[in-house]
Amino acid sequence: AAHLERRKRYPAAARRQRQQGTAQVRFTIDASGNVGSVKLVRSSGVPALDDEVLALMQRASPVPAPPPGVARTIVVPIRFSVR
Repeated sequence: AAHLERRKRYPAAARRQRQQGTAQVRFTIDASGNVGSVKLVRSSGVPALDDEVLALMQRASPVPAPPPGVARTIVVPIRFSVR
């Protein structure tokens, strides 16, 4: 999650309009940490934020490799909050 958070970009237009939300994304990774399939499983309710979540997953690849025996399908919430 920290790896993703460091690469997240808040869309400028969404920030200006103070749009917030949490999207949930499911993705697979291989033994080396390369991101495979990506699917938005719950929308944030803001299309620009949802689009950023999908772009983020491609930008973040590779992620830290999982330890042996750990599930390689991951579901994670990505939160956008104007502070």
